[in-house]
Amino acid sequence: MEKLYRLLYPMKVVLITAEHDGKESIMPAAWCFPLSADPPMFGVSVAKKRFTYSLVKGSGKFAINVPTPEMKDGIVICGTNSGRDTDKFAETGWKKEEGKLGIPLVGECSSSVECVLDREIETGDHFILVGKVENVIKRKEAKGLYQVGGTEFTEL
Repeated sequence: MEKLYRLLYPMKVVLITAEHDGKESIMPAAWCFPLSADPPMFGVSVAKKRFTYSLVKGSGKFAINVPTPEMKDGIVICGTNSGRDTDKFAETGWKKEEGKLGIPLVGECSSSVECVLDREIETGDHFILVGKVENVIKRKEAKGLYQVGGTEFTEL
């Protein structure tokens, strides 16, 4: 069956970072969206089997990092390797920053949004992780990177 969700693409790519019990990961996600302005909340849809899901579940927090188009090669590395086996900061060469909540952030990103997990909603083979925004770091203005499908991207 054709992937019907691709009818809505291209979708903006973000990098979800999380850490728990000395383990961390960076996961590209195209299914990230605002949920509330007051209080500020975002949702991100993550497959149940993803390593990043277990880190968020364990720590109760995550960050949404907004990459720039120049980060495309690193995004492919992060999306094709598991944090269970790969140090994604080392593989990409990206600078790790520590956020206010102790979450690893990607220093090359134009901005990072630190969230506390408010709740999760099971939706088939994914969970929507609902995060309440606790801190925002804006580093620079930059174009966004949008996933067209697989490892194909465009910028706007």
